[in-house]
Amino acid sequence: MSTYLGRLSGMKSGRRTRSRNTRSALLGAAAGLLEERGIGAVTLRAVGERAGVSRGAPYKHFADKEALLSVLAAGYFERLGLEMWGAAEDSDGDPFSRLRAVGEVYVRFALESPHRYRLMFGEKMQESPHPEVHEAAHGLYEGLVGAVAECQEAGELPAGDPTGLAALIYATVHGAVDLALAGQADESKGLEDPRSQLRLLLFYLRIGAGD
Repeated sequence: MSTYLGRLSGMKSGRRTRSRNTRSALLGAAAGLLEERGIGAVTLRAVGERAGVSRGAPYKHFADKEALLSVLAAGYFERLGLEMWGAAEDSDGDPFSRLRAVGEVYVRFALESPHRYRLMFGEKMQESPHPEVHEAAHGLYEGLVGAVAECQEAGELPAGDPTGLAALIYATVHGAVDLALAGQADESKGLEDPRSQLRLLLFYLRIGAGD
């Protein structure tokens, strides 16, 4: 009896491992299609074909394309957060340097991975019914608010509601990134590299903190 139960447990464990491996393979295939050809190329059928699984396998792990994209986007938000806070830790150490490092990682991520960026911050994810992507995005934004609050406490940014100031920084940088990705960056209009826009904004905000 104990031998039978041991075999049964081993079989269940093996199935769980295969299921996790299949899910990882599907997400990896989806990421590859996204990077190469954009959101429109990511379908459950195309993902399954690239992952080398049966036609029905993707539907055992994801209810539909939107569910797959939401899980993928949530992972990107978490990865971006790790990169941002890692850069903050590696900066000079003062709150202002940490905030600038966080913003520069955000800009670099967007410019180097535009398809990921458009997925994460696009309309599909804003309207996604899957809570994991909203939780991941909220966690990233809360980190930005915290970085702004640290700067305010150190007298490096104007006092007030850190959420409102974080929103101003985010909206400005997000807009600069969107213009750059659309090919609208133009030095004659003062629209340079979004990193320059970020540094300029933080420079003026820092000056304002001394008023």
